[in-house]
Parts: sequence; structure tokens; C-alpha cells
Amino acid sequence: MQISFRLFTVDDLPEFRAWFADAELSRRLSFPTDEWFAYVTAGGAARSWVALDADRMIAQMQVDREDAERGYLDLAMRPHLRGRGLGAAVLAAFLSGPGRAYPILEGRIEPDNAASLACCRRCGFVILPEPDADGFIQAVYRSSQTS
Repeated sequence: MQISFRLFTVDDLPEFRAWFADAELSRRLSFPTDEWFAYVTAGGAARSWVALDADRMIAQMQVDREDAERGYLDLAMRPHLRGRGLGAAVLAAFLSGPGRAYPILEGRIEPDNAASLACCRRCGFVILPEPDADGFIQAVYRSSQTS
């Protein structure tokens, strides 16, 4: 599998929105509205990428930059590809590709989302032991360039 990334475009919206017919995905992430699309493509603090394998969209990544150091990461896998270890492959490729722009990446994961927690562990994220004030488990990745 050769994973590549490109910025999310308006042409990706119909396919990505169709993924939200999946109950698990729609429970974990917000539906990609037109307002969301404007937010992630405005060139501000948020960016969204499509992960591709042979020109087929297999995942979507979003990072919301808090400051020069920290970004908050979301990952959505194409629903029928979940459970095959591809999430870790996509995340590892992102960390060695576009994710290098962020010295610290943090995911906020619901405690019952064992697959996402395992994916982050496999990719070198530190899983904090206690939930945050909102009840999410924090998974923190510091790039090798960060001391």
C-alpha cells in the first residue's frame, strides 16, 4: 500500500459525506457540513487532508492548530476499511508526511474507542492515564524534532 496525502477539496465532499451513513463514524465525528468545509479550507488554523491509496480515498485527516507547537488531530477511516490495521498505516504515514509541520499532535478520544487508542499507541502517541475535563482520553505525539 502506497499512502499519499493531498488537501481536501470540494470534490471530496460527496464521497466523504457518504461515509457518515456508518453509525460508528457518525457517532464519533461531526458530519462535514458546508461550514466545516469553509473552516478547513480557509487557510487559517485548520487543515484537512485526504489519504489516498492508488488515487482512492481511504481516510480523512484534520488538524486544528492551537498555536505554533500544538495541533489537534482527527482521523476518519473509510468505514469498510476499519479493523484491518490501516488506521495505523495512515496515521504513521501522516506523521512522517504532513504531520511533521506540527511539533505536538494531540487526539482526544472517547474512552470506549479502543481501536483509536490502540492505533495511537502503535504510532508512538503517549496515552494520558486520566480523562480530560470533557471525559476524553488524550493521546499526545511529540515529533522527534521536539525535545
